[in-house]
Amino acid sequence: MKLKIAIIDDEQHAIETLTYDLMENYGDVIQILFTSNSPVEGVQKVREFLPDLLFLDIDMPGISGLDVMALISDTKVQVVLTTAHQKYAVEAVGSKAVAYLLKPVQPEDLKSVIDNALVSIQSERNNILLKEKIAIHDHGAIEFIHHDEIIYCRSDGNYCNFFLTENRKLLASKTLKNVSQELPGEKFLRIHKSYMINLLHVKKYLRKGHGELIMSNEHILPVSRNHHPLVIKLIQNTL
Repeated sequence: MKLKIAIIDDEQHAIETLTYDLMENYGDVIQILFTSNSPVEGVQKVREFLPDLLFLDIDMPGISGLDVMALISDTKVQVVLTTAHQKYAVEAVGSKAVAYLLKPVQPEDLKSVIDNALVSIQSERNNILLKEKIAIHDHGAIEFIHHDEIIYCRSDGNYCNFFLTENRKLLASKTLKNVSQELPGEKFLRIHKSYMINLLHVKKYLRKGHGELIMSNEHILPVSRNHHPLVIKLIQNTL
């Protein structure tokens, strides 16, 4: 995935120069989502497009770059402040910007900013991906299983069996209670003291006893009396 970039500067020639430098040298690893010479419009577009990195001029009429930073402080956008005036350096140092560039931007300075941003954004994306997985110790190794691969989990004393897509099965040295604390509640549901299911893999509900669920691997799982009301409520909400 490319580094998503935006530029806000009241001087059009500054936008064009920076755009050219970025695309000429880093066009294969970046994508410029938008440019704007209006700080008000820029704030709106930042919230709409959510770039990874924003090149932001400090000295703009009406709303300064530092004002823009305050208005987008609730986003995760990394800001690089730019200016043609050295006098703004003191203000920039006290801000939460990841870098400060003096115009005209020097190639080595721009390279440092892009390189650091690529490392930072990739690290953040990796962390997000890891949050969508659960670690399972298996035969001296640790396997990271994506949540969507899990069809259901079955308790086996102090262990837990994971029934996965592609007819795979893993045994983890975790209790079902521990596993339920690691998996997102909006995707996984406890239907029995011994079973927790992935709602994405439910194929059919059978009205037998307190209920049974047919999963995507055709396994039939019982719903306990205690968990029956919640299962029925979820089914009704999807109708």
